[in-house]
Amino acid sequence: MKFRAARTDQPSLALRAEHPWQSSDQNGSTIELLPSERTELLLLGELLTVKAHSAPIFMQGERAKHLYYLDEGVVQGRHTIRNGVRQSVALFWPGDFFGLPRDGCFFNSAEAVTNCTAYKFPIKDLEKYLPRRPRIQQKLLLKASHDIRLAQRRLIVMGALDVTRRLAVFLVDCCGHAQHFDDENQVLTVPISRHDIADHIGTSAETVTRAMKTLEKKGLVRRITPWQLELRMSELFAFSGLD
Repeated sequence: MKFRAARTDQPSLALRAEHPWQSSDQNGSTIELLPSERTELLLLGELLTVKAHSAPIFMQGERAKHLYYLDEGVVQGRHTIRNGVRQSVALFWPGDFFGLPRDGCFFNSAEAVTNCTAYKFPIKDLEKYLPRRPRIQQKLLLKASHDIRLAQRRLIVMGALDVTRRLAVFLVDCCGHAQHFDDENQVLTVPISRHDIADHIGTSAETVTRAMKTLEKKGLVRRITPWQLELRMSELFAFSGLD
């Protein structure tokens, strides 16, 4: 990991969230910070760059002194239970905060599954800063509401859908990130490896391969290259069974 001082002309610090009380047509998929809010927050943080599958950004059980904001790339949150089994608990995308603690320690580990840039904010500085910024508190509440809804949706996906449908949901979700999806040609560049997909949807890499072949046979996916897929989006979404 490499660190450098935050620059105020870097990212917008837009939060990846849909307003829970408005339709997505009204508010889009991000909540923007005011320029002054962005400048103030960036001055509190440090920018770090992380290579894919390098050392974890932080480890489960480590003392949590910072909160992280993902600017570019994809980060996977993982939790290890006492028997040594590791479970993927979330994928974090640009616009997400990650690193929430329990009892002052990180509840999960965080690992970059692509090359990433992120900001780290000292918790002590945020505790002093946020009480004086009710507008930012409101935006963070909307972001927290969005993330809770996503966590509930993940429970449905993992508990009620078979592996092929879980893979369909993953592909549809990836299409919500413009840097990976060519909307005009309906082509997705899959951002993470087959093994990381397997961790995320709770299966093996070999089963991901078989599930992908099933989607291809159904005509929902056409493989262009190992990393590029042409999707029939509406049919793929309908097949997933989610609203």
